[in-house]
Amino acid sequence: MGTRLRNLKKKTKGLGGKGKLTGKLIDELSIYYGLAIRRNHHSVEKMRNEIYATLDHKLSTDDEPKHDKCPRGENSWCSWQKAQATGSDHTHKPPLSQEVYEAISPIYDELSRDELLSRCIGGFTQNSNESFNATVWSMAPKSTSSGKHVLDTAVYISAGIYNDGLSTIMRLMQNLDMTIGPNCYNFCVETDKRRIDFSERSLSDAAKKARTSLKPSRKVEKEANIDLDGQMYGAGIAD
Repeated sequence: MGTRLRNLKKKTKGLGGKGKLTGKLIDELSIYYGLAIRRNHHSVEKMRNEIYATLDHKLSTDDEPKHDKCPRGENSWCSWQKAQATGSDHTHKPPLSQEVYEAISPIYDELSRDELLSRCIGGFTQNSNESFNATVWSMAPKSTSSGKHVLDTAVYISAGIYNDGLSTIMRLMQNLDMTIGPNCYNFCVETDKRRIDFSERSLSDAAKKARTSLKPSRKVEKEANIDLDGQMYGAGIAD
């Protein structure tokens, strides 16, 4: 969603600027789109309903509120619905301009297709795949030519390390009749412990906030790389 909106802004003259499709608005719409999918990953229909609810939410005004699709109740993410449930007053922010709405509507239609949303059923991620791939490439870097035998060996070892830690290396050495000294043993045990400690710290609230604060700078760097080299892969390219 973020990539599509940023590309649209680049290609459409006059779409950016104050009160239009700003970088902040693109970030908000992208976050809302992602949350709509993650919160409703058990149903394609509910995913689509909340995706459009976020768009209608941005179009709402005091004279014409469009919050019928927004979740109701005090715990709703929709401030208008929350105010309705608690009996408090609510004033809408300036709405999405009609020009921006008409420009981004085709993107919402495209990214709300059954074929696309059905892939999100279950709420699974690519994180485990990327982590495993990183382990493989650390032993057989993409920048260095490796034959099939080397790559297969790296994959087998990576599978063991990913599942059981560096203790896999010691079992491999044992099968090869290699002596496992105290330094090797201590290194494997300490490294596995550090990995577990790091994983637990990364799940803390402080770590999550730190990662969130770094997202804008990483996004800018990623866009610069895409502009420089061209986008080699991304969502929907395989379609």
